[in-house]
Amino acid sequence: MSSTCLSCCSACVEKPISTTTHRTTASDPYALEFLLPIGTITTNFDPNTQSILCGHVHANDSWHLFDGTLFGERFYAGDNTLSSGIKFLVKHHFISATYQLESSTALFLRIYAIPYDLRNVQGKLRVRKEAVLAPARRYLRALLPRITQNPESWQGRALPEITSSMISNKKDRRTLAEIYGDLQSPQVGNTQGWESITSRLLDFEDDLGGFGLRSRLYKYQRVSVTAMINRELNLNDTPDPLFISLASMRGEAFYLQPGTMEILRERPMVLASRSGVLCEELGTGKTVMILSLILATVNQISKPEESIVDERPVMTPLAFRYFPSSDCITARKRFFRGGDNTFPQQSRVPTLVELLMHHHRTAPNTTIPNTSSRLDSRKTERRRSVEAQVEQIRPWELLKSNTPFYHHYQENPTNYERAQRNESQPGPRVVYLTSATLIVVPANLLSQWDREIQKHCEYPLRVLIVRSGTAMPAANSLASDYDIILMTYKRFTAENSFKDKGKLHSWVACTCAEYSGSRVPDCRCKSPGVSPLLQIRWKRLVIDEGHVSASLSTILTPFTKQLSVERRWIVTGTPTTNLLGLSLGKKISEDTRVQEDDAKGDLFLDVEHSPTPSRSRTGTPPGEDLPQRIWNKYDREDLNKLGKMITHFIAVPQFSADSKLVQTHIMEPLLDPEGPRYGAIEVLTKVMEMIMIRHRIEDVEKDVILPPVIQEGVLLDLDPFAVKSYNAMQAAIAINAVDSERTDQDYLFHPQNADSLQLTVKNMSQLMFWSTDDRLYNIDELYKNCSKIIESAVKRNRPPGDMALLDTAYRNVKLAAEDPLWRAIQDHEDVPYRIYGIDGPIFDAWTRTSQPELTQNFQLSYLMHADRLLRIREEVVGRPLISQERIVEVGMMVSEKDRIHRQKYKDAQKDRHKLRRRSGVLNTDDNNSSLAADTAAKKAKDRGTLKEMQKELNVAMTQLEKEDGDLESPSKPPSARPSFNGSILLAKSLLGNTRVGSSASSKLNYIINEVLQHAHAEKFLIFSDSELSLAHLSEALELIQIKYLRFTTLIEPRHREQMVLTFETSETYRVFLMELKHGARGLNLISASRVIFCEPVWRADVESQAIKRAHRIGQTRPISVKTLAIRGTAEENMVNRRNALKDRQEKLPKLIEESGMRHFIANPKFLEQVPERYSVVDVPLLVTQGVTNRGSESPKRASPFRYIRAEDPIMSVPHSPNAEPPPKKRKGVRFE
Repeated sequence: MSSTCLSCCSACVEKPISTTTHRTTASDPYALEFLLPIGTITTNFDPNTQSILCGHVHANDSWHLFDGTLFGERFYAGDNTLSSGIKFLVKHHFISATYQLESSTALFLRIYAIPYDLRNVQGKLRVRKEAVLAPARRYLRALLPRITQNPESWQGRALPEITSSMISNKKDRRTLAEIYGDLQSPQVGNTQGWESITSRLLDFEDDLGGFGLRSRLYKYQRVSVTAMINRELNLNDTPDPLFISLASMRGEAFYLQPGTMEILRERPMVLASRSGVLCEELGTGKTVMILSLILATVNQISKPEESIVDERPVMTPLAFRYFPSSDCITARKRFFRGGDNTFPQQSRVPTLVELLMHHHRTAPNTTIPNTSSRLDSRKTERRRSVEAQVEQIRPWELLKSNTPFYHHYQENPTNYERAQRNESQPGPRVVYLTSATLIVVPANLLSQWDREIQKHCEYPLRVLIVRSGTAMPAANSLASDYDIILMTYKRFTAENSFKDKGKLHSWVACTCAEYSGSRVPDCRCKSPGVSPLLQIRWKRLVIDEGHVSASLSTILTPFTKQLSVERRWIVTGTPTTNLLGLSLGKKISEDTRVQEDDAKGDLFLDVEHSPTPSRSRTGTPPGEDLPQRIWNKYDREDLNKLGKMITHFIAVPQFSADSKLVQTHIMEPLLDPEGPRYGAIEVLTKVMEMIMIRHRIEDVEKDVILPPVIQEGVLLDLDPFAVKSYNAMQAAIAINAVDSERTDQDYLFHPQNADSLQLTVKNMSQLMFWSTDDRLYNIDELYKNCSKIIESAVKRNRPPGDMALLDTAYRNVKLAAEDPLWRAIQDHEDVPYRIYGIDGPIFDAWTRTSQPELTQNFQLSYLMHADRLLRIREEVVGRPLISQERIVEVGMMVSEKDRIHRQKYKDAQKDRHKLRRRSGVLNTDDNNSSLAADTAAKKAKDRGTLKEMQKELNVAMTQLEKEDGDLESPSKPPSARPSFNGSILLAKSLLGNTRVGSSASSKLNYIINEVLQHAHAEKFLIFSDSELSLAHLSEALELIQIKYLRFTTLIEPRHREQMVLTFETSETYRVFLMELKHGARGLNLISASRVIFCEPVWRADVESQAIKRAHRIGQTRPISVKTLAIRGTAEENMVNRRNALKDRQEKLPKLIEESGMRHFIANPKFLEQVPERYSVVDVPLLVTQGVTNRGSESPKRASPFRYIRAEDPIMSVPHSPNAEPPPKKRKGVRFE
């Protein structure tokens, strides 16, 4: 550096620099040597003002101190604002700055950051007023990006061509979903003090013998379990994730908070959280990871809540009464407020047995046996045998009753004398310690968890299943008698009615009598009317599908905050709406898809599998300088949900202590109107990695390769009857558009008609499966007003396009109006089937459409609805030799009963619609659709249907147990299609030659053929957004005699659980019908390998989640997914629009709000081509010989119910009445 300072005035230049007085001294805490030299700023300055730049004093670094007073408005362009900002920051001790003019145009500013934790300032920098902090943050955000870190500029020399900025200007355009997908896989090591457990988990050659697992864990699962153990048991402080690390010019690290712009010299540390979110990809075995965690820590008990003012010794009832230890004496004196004479005066010297009972309960043996060697295995078996014997003798009962606890005082402790004077001070509450884990799950997953426990766990876990209506055991029993308490959300939140913990505070001690011959109290104290869940310090709480914890509007999270829990875990594959773990198996599915493309026939529509939201890429391509991505309202919603999880459920200490941190330190920097601030995404990433445990998909796929998903779109043509209905609806839309001139409030697409438009789109979608309208789609009125509307259009000079549209519309209205068979079909909601080989009198008596149909081959086919076909078959199967006269008579009786029933239903519907209109509610259904859906729903929950399902479940479970006991004795699998005895008589019956042909629903025909072709070897999941479509499918499956189950919320939760278990274990049921909204509810349905969507799904993530019910760990077959769509309609357009929008960053809009879909629907297109793409059905109405279900024997499966027994008042897993009962005196809890 030159010895001459160019910033000095002529007078100062004449003086030696060494004689210049320095303004800072070593004793000054703000001396430059105590600050952080973070870089320089170079700005242009007017050379004509050089003479006024001299401050006549140099700072310690030999440059002039910058305080802004000499500069005024002397900078070029916008740097005057920068100057005023630096002046403000210097004045209020956020930075210090020095300057030097190196040439006539370049002014160099050295910037020194003043950290908030600067020494010797008595904390003044941490208590500044908001009026100072707010502008300071704004100035710092503008200043820091301009700072460069180059030795040349620091020395006041010219800037090099390539500069190094302190803060990178690289744009991070990733979405929240991409950030989530890019989180690092867990990096784990041994947990201090628990190396015997974690080292074995990380030794991938160790078979984990002695852990109590029956299943083999994949490597990534072992790592995740180890990460959870680290999280739970590593109590060391952790670096604060809210700060990012930067480096000064001297290379020393300092730390910046992007939200508050706070700078610290020392790395901030925070209390580690013992909780988290297990959010591995869907289908990767999160349940078995949680069970492994439980088994690895099964004997660990919870510890008292920490308190900095209150000592909380762990006691047992026996110790509290009689032990002479200092902790027990102090606890008794405090509880009895100075006295110690309440309990009987006995020798308080404990016996060896009493000491052992106390020690066993307060400091249990937490080691996990290693049975990898034969010697170790024998030792473990011997120990367990001894434990089983101990359970048979009396000391075991005493041991269980000696439940550890501590006293939780409501206020800070006071001296005994003050407590004696203040009798109104509330006493302590007794809080029991436990080794149990509380698991709360959705109702439909309760039996699945029960099944998974029994499938994966060999160790005799003690499991209590608490259902709705189940009485909750006493607190000391919950704490001592179980390893797992499994309950539903509803049952868990029901305890919120008994949440007054104030009732637990009491100075009254338990004085219950002691067990005969011992000093252990046999406590039978009456419950104070408070939930037992609130009387226990839980070791662990697990919420499955725990993304619901992000909602504070439900009872779940507020009640959870009332509990005393040491470790909390959310288990979910979808932490928020747009963070979706749907990528497992995607790569191999895409590879397989490419191979399959050439093999597709003309029947298939190319439906590309859009990238899953959690892994889609929208980042800046190399070499492109795109603008910063602005985070939107959907990002805000997801961040809010994450914040609520972190703050209120997981209760990360630093966030639960200050609930505003998420908003100020995370959300505000990300949601800046100009895009995320520097470091904001890094902070978010650190916070997510701090609470989330998940592997990158590429790391999972090193261990697990799922079978491919072969996804196809099937493009079909509507049946001629459905074409007329569809065109009639299109005609109504077209006439409305022309007549309203697409402007006034009568126009369907007017903003005020949003509800009507939504209903129209819903009805259109239903029609493309099958739908009828007893109002005939209003064609009679349209036909009647035809001339009037056309004349009106002519008078208003409507364009030729509109006139042509009206002509086409009325031509199609006329075709429907003049077709008597089509009109007759509209009177009933069921799908009509074409029938062949039936006598005329019988057909006339049983049909609703007496007129036959003339087919394209000029043959007559008769139409009969599914419900009548099922009823006439039932009649003939029951009486194969029934006469024609009698069957005709029965048909007429059935028709009359049906007419009366339908009329009553319609009358009831009319009354219902009147009430809805009075309340201003739009009518969203018609009589036909409602009746069909209601009838199917009633049948699904019918007692006979459920009883049959439970019987089959019982048979399946018994069969599994037999196979487990005798793997060498093969068993013949049951048939999916029952055979009837007396097949010769059926063949000679009146319906022996009757065959069922194609229905009027092309989608239904396709599904029927698919099921008939593959159901003997594979199971099906069939999804629809419509209850009515599922009702039609139910009838079709009954007609072709394929056993099915239907999952609906109208069925009680316990029966839904049994349905899932039945489908997974029974070979009889081949099809599972499910509403699409249930596709994301965590169900495990890996016995199915074929998935059919009855209509295209607008949101790709919803579709993927439904597929994940079958495509998950344990699946061995390739998954075939077929999506049905109707050619030339909005369904085909929907698929094309979804593919076109798959790479957009913004959230996909609602279907009717998307411009492409809205335009297509608003411009009606009629179906006038000859149907070409359809499936032909041809099956006998009667099965006259036995049908074998499967071509080969099923693989043997070991029973998952060998070792574990769960206490469940309503047994979720029925057992054969002849099955051998479990031993009465085992550690496993018996059924009651």
